[in-house]
Amino acid sequence: MQKKRLFGKNFKLKYAMSAVGCCLALLCFVPILGDTYGLETTYCEVLLDGEVIGAVSDPSVVDQAFLDARAQIARETNGLVLANVACDFQQVEKLVGSTLESEGLRTLIYDLMKEKVKTAKQKYYLVKVNEFTVNLASMEEVKELLMAALAPYDPDGMFDVEVVSDTSRELNAFTVQVSPKGEIPEGDGLKALDFLEKVEIAEAYIDADQLTSLGEAIDAVTKEKEKNQTYEVQAGDTLSVIANSRGYYVDEVLALNPGLTRDAMLQIGDEIIISVPEPELSISSTVQSTYEEDYFAETQYIDNDSWYTTERVVRQEPAAGHHEVTVLAAMKNQTEVGREMIAENVITEPVPEIIEKGTKIPPTYIKPITGGTLTSTFKWRWGRMHKGVDWATPTGTSVRASCGGTVVSAGWSSGYGYCITLRHPDGRQTRYAHLSRILVSAGQHVDQNERIALSGNTGRSTGPHLHFEILINGAQVNPLKYLD
Repeated sequence: MQKKRLFGKNFKLKYAMSAVGCCLALLCFVPILGDTYGLETTYCEVLLDGEVIGAVSDPSVVDQAFLDARAQIARETNGLVLANVACDFQQVEKLVGSTLESEGLRTLIYDLMKEKVKTAKQKYYLVKVNEFTVNLASMEEVKELLMAALAPYDPDGMFDVEVVSDTSRELNAFTVQVSPKGEIPEGDGLKALDFLEKVEIAEAYIDADQLTSLGEAIDAVTKEKEKNQTYEVQAGDTLSVIANSRGYYVDEVLALNPGLTRDAMLQIGDEIIISVPEPELSISSTVQSTYEEDYFAETQYIDNDSWYTTERVVRQEPAAGHHEVTVLAAMKNQTEVGREMIAENVITEPVPEIIEKGTKIPPTYIKPITGGTLTSTFKWRWGRMHKGVDWATPTGTSVRASCGGTVVSAGWSSGYGYCITLRHPDGRQTRYAHLSRILVSAGQHVDQNERIALSGNTGRSTGPHLHFEILINGAQVNPLKYLD
């Protein structure tokens, strides 16, 4: 049996059109109804630094979402970030539109703020040693850096580094203290450890690309670099000794010391510049050690007031003793810079060396004429030894006593011509030859620089000059080695 349709096609089309019209009318009248009957129609746009990033239906979630996102970034970046980001909202007249829940808004704000932080100045820690600086991301990295500098000198990890406020400076400035982790063990070993230079730490706000990685900072602080230092010349030093002892060439030492020449005579106490490998941050340590060794007693002296200071005689030969000692060695990095004995156990007593020495100041010797030209020295000449020095000088030049003493002889002496010989308090003698006139006589005492004769050209002589000799134990020596 065939069913009958209740409505026809024309009725369906009219019904659909009527439904659409009702919906449009409802949309137009909802705001009015909302105002009339108190319906919620809030639609808030969220702004980050003035730019719309989304919308919410409940404006009370905006502040909390911003605070939560900022707190998460602060935790991830170890503190305050200098990124000025403002978050706000504005209500708009809008009936429809997608809105965010509180968690979705927090995530969106976090992501956008994270991008801004990448270009913002963040808080880091500036570590300064003299003129050297590095920037580290956290106080934990600062401590790791300092512990790495100590590690080579503290293999057993006995000491710790503490970062403390520097009360002598403004806020947010720190310095460091090195202290033992517990009781220092008895016996030999490391007793004290510290940084030789002052370590200064300060909070700093810098661009992220100025940050130094921890590995780079450790290399920069601990790796040895050549540094110039002043060295005081010691007994026995020469340029080659100083250079070779440090693994350098003489030319490298000369390059550090403008004006210093290869043939320069160094004097004890002179100061020269040398290059020494040292790390940026040096470590001072005190190490105790106990060992046995031979040793010598201090030399004993017997003064003899009748002898000159150039005279000495060994009265007792030394003999080594043997002892066990405990010492504290002061170290700068790996170099010992001082030592103190804190305990000694003598096993064998040493025998001291005993020396008798003179106390009298020996006489000095001066050139016997003023001026003159040195024409012949103490050397082989014409097949035989010339046992003095000659100065060419006009006849009649004053000849003076080179040293005070007594006239031994004064008169003609064969090839010497007119000649004078003086004996001096130290037992030495001086001789003056080829004189034109003698002004003293045998047995007479003369003072140093007293006029005793006039120069001439007598005896075996090829021209006016003075021949001068110094005799020690009756034998001629080179006078030029003894003249002041």
